[in-house]
Amino acid sequence: MKILAVDTSCDESCVAIVDTQSWRLLADVVHSHVDAMKRFGGVVPEVASREHLKALPLAVEQALETANCSLQDIDWFAVSDRPGLIGALLVGVSYVKAAAFALEKPYTGLNHIEAHLYSPLLSTFEGGQAPAFPWIALVVSGGHTELFHVKNECEYEWLGGTLDDAAGEAYDKIGKVLGLGYPAGPKLDRWVRESATDSDRNKFAFPVARTSEFDFSFSGLKTAVSVEVGKQRMSDPRRLQIAASAQEAILEALCTKVREASAKLGVPQIVATGGVACNSRFRAVLREAHFPAPRHCTDNAAMVAALAAVRLRQGKLAPSEWTQTPSPRADFGPTLS
Repeated sequence: MKILAVDTSCDESCVAIVDTQSWRLLADVVHSHVDAMKRFGGVVPEVASREHLKALPLAVEQALETANCSLQDIDWFAVSDRPGLIGALLVGVSYVKAAAFALEKPYTGLNHIEAHLYSPLLSTFEGGQAPAFPWIALVVSGGHTELFHVKNECEYEWLGGTLDDAAGEAYDKIGKVLGLGYPAGPKLDRWVRESATDSDRNKFAFPVARTSEFDFSFSGLKTAVSVEVGKQRMSDPRRLQIAASAQEAILEALCTKVREASAKLGVPQIVATGGVACNSRFRAVLREAHFPAPRHCTDNAAMVAALAAVRLRQGKLAPSEWTQTPSPRADFGPTLS
């Protein structure tokens, strides 16, 4: 069975195709709209939606060509329908619904964060091994910082998440006040990696929020950095020290929580994914964790296709109702499966 998956949750138009019989990823296409957002200094939802309208049909055409098949060859459609920018989600969901309806094929709306959660399984489509279950998994991106206990292919428990700002948002806002421009997170990572010393990383003792057991908070850190920037004469060495020290505070919060969860639940295998999992310093500090390939940490449709394929293999991929609508909310509860 061939599954075509779409993700338009933010500012990338993503399409992937999986063949469940040969267990191969046939196509993995991402059209980024970063360049369209640069002049605004961040993601503008209305602009993102219009970019998806232009790019998604092209991404589907490219994926089909790469996979050497047509839309008529697709047996099942999958699409991220929550959480995300509601206008952007509507573009992807509407496209998939129209294609599935016209071809009389089933479609399933899937949770974008849940797809991130299972992105380590993508290695199996390339003949590799996924980490053995169970996992303590951290999904950390621009909009989400969520911690899970993943028990097996079809069952997981949400342990906690951010109480205010996500780690990726903190990276971008801190980078912005330091004048790095958009997208600031990757630029901050590269700048600190290439130029900072251990002394720079420890120059400022920025706060690490002491939240309840498995929750996170980064708003106080953002404020502390803004205050420090306002007090200092912003020479390049000083800016670098602030950037490096702020990054250490973010990573201390992330690594401490995930390690505490691993120890308390007796689950040694740690997985980290989401856009922030591309950060080179994060990968070096949390060296015991499994990180998917960077291209599968950022938004992509391959992880949506993988989640659909795994559910199909387990007999748990159910068609969605035609009346189902997208949602900007993640809708995580204490226990989900």
